[in-house]
Parts: sequence; structure tokens; C-alpha cells
Amino acid sequence: MIKNYILTHLKNVFKAPAKNLRYPFLVPGTGYTNELWGWDSYWVALALVKAFGSFGEAEMARAGISRKTAKEHICGSVFDFLDAQEEDGFTPIMVSGEGLFEGFFHDRHKKGVPLNQHLPFLCQSALNACEFVGDFDRFDIKKLVKYMRYFETRQYDKNSGLFFWTDDIMIGIDNNPTVFFRPPKSGADIFLNCFVYLEYVALAKLLDKLNDGRAAEAREKAEILKAAVNAEMWDERDGLYYSQDIGFHRTECEVKGVALHSGLVPHWKTMPLKIRFWACFLPMYAGICNGERAERMCAHLMDNDDLFAEYGIRTLAKNEKMYSLVKSKGNPSNWLGAIWTVANYCVYKGLVRYGKSELAERMRTATVRLLEKALKEHGDLFESYHPDTGEPFMHAGFLSHNLPVLEMLLQ
Repeated sequence: MIKNYILTHLKNVFKAPAKNLRYPFLVPGTGYTNELWGWDSYWVALALVKAFGSFGEAEMARAGISRKTAKEHICGSVFDFLDAQEEDGFTPIMVSGEGLFEGFFHDRHKKGVPLNQHLPFLCQSALNACEFVGDFDRFDIKKLVKYMRYFETRQYDKNSGLFFWTDDIMIGIDNNPTVFFRPPKSGADIFLNCFVYLEYVALAKLLDKLNDGRAAEAREKAEILKAAVNAEMWDERDGLYYSQDIGFHRTECEVKGVALHSGLVPHWKTMPLKIRFWACFLPMYAGICNGERAERMCAHLMDNDDLFAEYGIRTLAKNEKMYSLVKSKGNPSNWLGAIWTVANYCVYKGLVRYGKSELAERMRTATVRLLEKALKEHGDLFESYHPDTGEPFMHAGFLSHNLPVLEMLLQ
């Protein structure tokens, strides 16, 4: 049922060039026109590659999708982002050919407004595309290096060794409580750091394929970040990784020439934001943690149903004060407990990586049941779902985050 739905609707993600989107590109699903989104296009492309590998070209052709078309749109999505890159390496989170966001990021960047750049999926998107087409010289590697340099110069905290969000605008997990409505440049988010690590890993692989000596530097930076995540984000008492607050502020105060708070300054580099949400498990997906820590993390998935619900992982634990299943009427999308199948997928992949087969199968089964229920009762897939009832929350025809489930379906 799920496979048939996906094969029937998959052609809806392909879009022709439009204005400043000079190359064919991928959209999240029904209702999207000329908007290219970074992490959505990554998940769509990943699923397309998996579909061709599993179903073969003949079955994909019957679904109206040729390998040539898939190649053009998977590569085109990367080309369009690299095309939109500024001279300093800034690459926008999304590129719009029309409407509300057309030119928005470039205009703000030119005015010197600090911005989050493209979510950390561009190097992984480029690697996925290169592997699919069998050509590792497809993209301008200098632009991918510049993109990573921008992260390092604008969104990196040298004190902790962690990356941070500039603000809470378009951070992927829209209302992640460790970033949402919090002070600018204070949120060293576990989601951000795990995927930046994977960006370094992907960049190193691309550089290796090109016999570029900078591959060793990219690998070294990946290891440095991995060490920082393990040192600063792991909580030994709770057995879980947490986002961290790096927003330190020193109050300048003197009394008759004596500076207060100067005799003993903080020796700690971060303050833990002890909020359990699905991204706390991403060190397993990224392969950052060791087996012992993975074992301790899995205990949280077996702790009542605070995190592991009927239909997968709650995007926020239900015993957190911010937990809410209110249906969002627009931006931001609500990640305060609803099921997003991309979260299920990432946690599932982490469980498989660390050999937690029983929990992985439980996650796989829950996810498949959820999507089968949506198709049986509503004839469509949606952006998010109620964790206990499976009720769809928003955006019928949304494919992006549902597509990786193909891999779970095929196990």
C-alpha cells in the first residue's frame, strides 16, 4: 500500500527550472511550486536513489520516472543551491523562484543581517548525487569547501568546539525548545552538530574521490567535532546527549576600582539544556557515540511511553513542560511531540547501526502501521501525525519526510 502510493505520487516532486532556479529541482510534495528546500530535497533524493536500487529502472519507468529525470533533478537541486551561494560562502536555507521568499535571504545577507545558512545537508546531498550518477567531479568542490568555511567562521563557538544557530529562523525542527525563542547565537543544538559532523564526513569522501589533499583536513575536523559532541553534549548522569547553551554573558561591575566576578570565572564551556527530544538520539544515527552510551540511550526508549509512542518517537517527550499537540496553522510547524516520520527513520537507522534489532523492529513496525493507517483512512500521507492515535496533523500530500520510510518498508 505504501509502496504503491509513493510510486504513484513520486513524480510530483520533480519541478522544471524557474527564474533563479536555473536547474531542475526537487520539492517536498503536493502544493509546492517553485521552492527548493535544503533538507527536504536531501531526503527526497535519498529515497529516489533507494527506490532505483530496490525496484529497478523498469518499475520506476512504469511509475513515470526515468533514471535520466531523477539524475537531472537530484543533481539540479545541488546545482541550484551552489548557484545561489554568495562570495563569502553563505548558502541560503532555501531558494525560491517566486513568492514570499524570492530574494529574501540574499537581500538580508547584503544588509549584513546575521543568518543561519543552509541546513547541514548540502555535502551529503552532493555525495548522494555523485554516487547515483557515478561522477564525483560533478560539482564545484571549492563551493562546498566555502560553504563549510561559512559554518566555521559564522556559526562556530571556539570555546566549546560546537556549532550554533544564529537565530531560530528555519532551523528544520521549527520550534525545537532548545533554540526556539531563545537568545541569538546561544543554542548549540544536538541536531545541528550531528549533521555538521556528517557534512565533514561527506566532504572528506568527495575530496578523496578527487584525490584532493584537503580530505585529511575534513576528516580531522569531523573527529574534532565528534570529540566535542562527546565531551560537551553527553550527560553522564542521565545517559543522554543534550543540546547546550553557550550564551555566556559577563556583567562588568566595579566597586571602588575592584572588579566583581573576576576572581573565579566559569571553568565550564556549556550549560546543558536538559530537554528530551528526538534529536537527542542523533549521535547514534551519525555514529558519534560508543556502544556503551548507545545502550544507555536506548533505556530512554523503553521508559514508559514518554518518548516511544504507539506510532513512533514523540518529537518531544510528553513529560516535558513544552509538550503540545496543538495543530499549527502555518509557520512554525509543530515539533513539540507530534510524530514526524523522518524522526522515526533517523532513530531507526541509529538503532540498526548499534545492533538494537528489537527496538529497531518496533520502530519500523510502528512507522509502517502509521502510514498504512493514514492511507487506509484518508488516502494520503501527511507532514505530521498524532503520536497516540495516528491522526494526521497537516499538509496532505507531503512526501519529503515520509519518503525515507521506503527503506524501512523494504527491510
